[in-house]
Amino acid sequence: MSTQPPRTARRPGRRLTVLAATAASALLIGATRTTWAAATAPDLTGAAQSVAVTGADAAPAVLALAIVALAAALATSLSSTWVRFVTGPVLIASGLAAAWTAFAVHRDPVSASGSAVSSATGVVGSEMSATATVWPLLAVLLGLVLVVLGVVVLIAGRSWPVGTRYRSPAVAAPSDPSRDPAAAWDALTRGEDPSLGPEDEEPSASSAEVPAAAEQEMAEQETGEQETAPGTRRSAPDDGAARAD
Repeated sequence: MSTQPPRTARRPGRRLTVLAATAASALLIGATRTTWAAATAPDLTGAAQSVAVTGADAAPAVLALAIVALAAALATSLSSTWVRFVTGPVLIASGLAAAWTAFAVHRDPVSASGSAVSSATGVVGSEMSATATVWPLLAVLLGLVLVVLGVVVLIAGRSWPVGTRYRSPAVAAPSDPSRDPAAAWDALTRGEDPSLGPEDEEPSASSAEVPAAAEQEMAEQETGEQETAPGTRRSAPDDGAARAD
């Protein structure tokens, strides 16, 4: 019987996590613009007036926390590992705080609607009634989603790849400039021609030293021959003088 190797669980990637956290934060920001409570209170004339209380008026903290979560989600797209150890807890904290605040509006819509109703009717401290809509519960759900994504960033973020764009050439792995545009730019920065292959490169200094040494040796031989020839011609008059004597 053939045994199959155990399958390892595939962890969420960085791109998917960032997109999910960004979408959840954006949806939470949009949810604060909807009606979270429908309140009824008397105005200055004593007539009952209906007031639609939005999430930004009932729970201003949810909007601020959603913006913080959005910034943390975008920062998670960076390749630095220590950034993820910061953005993960920020997503968890902002998600928990937003969920708790939204649940408080659903549990006590009268208290959450007091400020908005007073501004709309011009009456402070009047008797009022309010009913929560479904939007606070949806905000609670989005806050919990941010909490889960923050945990994913802390756990799965350790295995996400780290970019090597700003590493030194001695540390970064060599690559083919014809296939990697980044490697071509690096070659141009070093003053090299990325269109030349290894066989088209200029000969090294060690290979150029051999012809230079040979030329120097030939020049020395020619110089020695030229010095020997005049010496031979000078010896001829000496022999003639000896015979004349």
